[in-house]
Amino acid sequence: MLDELHLAKRFERRRESSYNRSGANRDRVVVPPGEAHAVPVLRGPGIIRHIWLTVLPETPTCYRDMRLVIRFDEAETPQVDVPLADFFLFGHGLLVDVNALPIQVSLQHQDAPPHRGSMNCTFPMPFSRSAEVLLANGSDRPHIVYYYVDWERLDALSAPVLRFHATLHEEVTEPPAGQPLVPHGRTDDERVNADWAENYVLLDVQGYEGHYVGTGLSIACRPGDPGKWWEGDDMFIIDDEPWPPRLHGTGMEDYFNLAWGFRRVDCRPEYGVTYLDKDEDDTNQIDGRFSMYRLHLSDPIPFRRSLIATLEHGHANDCRAAFRSVAYWYGRPLG
Repeated sequence: MLDELHLAKRFERRRESSYNRSGANRDRVVVPPGEAHAVPVLRGPGIIRHIWLTVLPETPTCYRDMRLVIRFDEAETPQVDVPLADFFLFGHGLLVDVNALPIQVSLQHQDAPPHRGSMNCTFPMPFSRSAEVLLANGSDRPHIVYYYVDWERLDALSAPVLRFHATLHEEVTEPPAGQPLVPHGRTDDERVNADWAENYVLLDVQGYEGHYVGTGLSIACRPGDPGKWWEGDDMFIIDDEPWPPRLHGTGMEDYFNLAWGFRRVDCRPEYGVTYLDKDEDDTNQIDGRFSMYRLHLSDPIPFRRSLIATLEHGHANDCRAAFRSVAYWYGRPLG
């Protein structure tokens, strides 16, 4: 970033925002319940460089009810369709400070939950012809939103163009059928997991080339459920390679660049924990609600035709817990 700051820029800086077109100070939009506000279409070629948002919450689930939807180059389905909370790495829905390099959230009003603050994204998002950005309201109340979409208008993009994607997935995991259950918070280290078939799937993309650039994950684990979720290994199956995959980790806390579990909130540029909440009965170290992230900015994972990104839910998938994730990746369809 700084290495090129002194070089002449060959693009036109542009912006779409919620400023009041009459010149008054009501620089916001109201998104009715069940509807979406469409940002004026960006006409390319260009690159979205910065998205800033803030919402005046009208419901406790505001950041889960409001979704960021982005479609590049008239694609059949949007490349991004993710609730704000998940996209901005606080998946349990209570706005908190986040200090990742491409995702930053600033908590400013710790009033009634889910709180108020700003959400920023600096993932570059290139497009050849158009970019359509929607702010969709899935609740039964209107929401007030303020936004900026800052982008560069270019004469041409370097080919091939890999478009940005954010893919949401959620699942209440269960141990494999017929497998004896292990006690809560424990694991059977001798149990064998010989493939990835029972793993939690972050992303399964076929017929694309691209690279994987990050994981946002939220987990809720309740007392008494079997297993120990953070003993699960990460496994990335690239281009239909045979077992074992070339990228096979040693534990979920290790994949998220931590160690010995998830015990405090701690945000770093490429990894961290944004949220940790425990009820009175959450006495085991694995109990509670957790949100975390691992960004592959300095170590992206390339694939030429397919990628299956997975996590064991506990060693040999022995854990029951609620998983919810966003996979960030760039890609283009083959053919």
